[in-house]
Amino acid sequence: MQETLPNRMAVTGAVVADQQVQRPIRVFMMDLLSIVPYYTGHLCAALENVSELQVEVGTITYHLDPEFFQRKKLQTNPGALDIISKVRIDSPPLRRVLKTIEWLVNMVALLLRFAFSKPDLIHVQFLPMLKLGVPLELWFLRLARKRGIKVIYTVHNVLPHDSGTEQRAKYKVIYSLADRLICHDICAKQRLIEEFQVPFEKISVIAHGPLFDQPTKRTVGNGRKSLALTKQQTLILWQGILRPYKGVSFLLQAWRRVMSELGEEQACLAIVGNGEEELIASIQEEVASLGIAPTVKLNLRFISVDEMTDLYLDADVLVYPYSEVTTSGALMTGIGYGKAIIATRLPAFEQLLHNEQNALLVSYGNVDELASTLLRLIRDEPLRQRLGNRAKESYSNGSQWSDIAGQTLQCYQAALQPGAGCQ
Repeated sequence: MQETLPNRMAVTGAVVADQQVQRPIRVFMMDLLSIVPYYTGHLCAALENVSELQVEVGTITYHLDPEFFQRKKLQTNPGALDIISKVRIDSPPLRRVLKTIEWLVNMVALLLRFAFSKPDLIHVQFLPMLKLGVPLELWFLRLARKRGIKVIYTVHNVLPHDSGTEQRAKYKVIYSLADRLICHDICAKQRLIEEFQVPFEKISVIAHGPLFDQPTKRTVGNGRKSLALTKQQTLILWQGILRPYKGVSFLLQAWRRVMSELGEEQACLAIVGNGEEELIASIQEEVASLGIAPTVKLNLRFISVDEMTDLYLDADVLVYPYSEVTTSGALMTGIGYGKAIIATRLPAFEQLLHNEQNALLVSYGNVDELASTLLRLIRDEPLRQRLGNRAKESYSNGSQWSDIAGQTLQCYQAALQPGAGCQ
């Protein structure tokens, strides 16, 4: 029987609808200045394995680890330019100026591209200019939403640390603008609801994954050798990007009390990481003024993944003496190494760490408590082993990147549902 025109139209419509269902969701992962490269890279590598997604990694080369994205087998495309991070520039102020110019060019290029070929979603990892009061990123996202592009924003920090509440109004804007928010634990979700009146159904809680693959070929002992330590010395390790809120000064004051009871040959504190020159200078001055220089190893620079791995393998105790935190990539790095952990009693830490079970927790600013806890672990190797083993169990039972990718897909699908998001 001859097919009628309405029937042919119905079949054609069904085919088109089926093609629309089958087409992968196009995602532009936005971290244009490579502020959180390791998080962005691991997440995108996991999302690459999700057949329902087509992910473009919108970031520049990470100048401190230029080959990172290549190691993760990811191609990056920030818009138009990725030059400055690949060129040796010894002056940090000059590098920042040039990267800002490059960032501006990339923003304009992306706007032009999205005018003709738009993604379904922009997943924002960081808006570095928002903290500085420059609204261009917000304008960019508003224009994207007018084009029908959904905006997902990962809340790495509910508010910038060390800024108090002065940034609250700026961040309220982005939390209202985004179609969905991703945060890493229930504490951050509760803050978004209570402090910024974000509807609870707009927030996805997706755990933070490990930032570095567990070592398979590294040799134990290299870390101690790099610090010129003996096997008998207990190694206490603080590692990360130096920031005032991360409690290095608090730790140094407690360490002075520790060393008043111990000999120099018994323990060593290593502070490892890069940061602003002014903060580095203040740490160096404090170590000298406290008279603890012989037992404190300062390695205040960016270290490679291999160097970092060696230090974690050889450390006896990992310490996180922060005054505040939303999410800690340093903790997510360290917890998988099976080492005893000391951390401050903060809601974000207490989601993973439980006092006397898989860690020892102290109150920020209580120098005597931190000192006595350090002494306890230095003197009690079986306790270190027990806490370390349980910490590693917590890591093994936690979310891995494949789980996180699946949950992120669900977040994307929710944002794309008719009527989802904010107006």
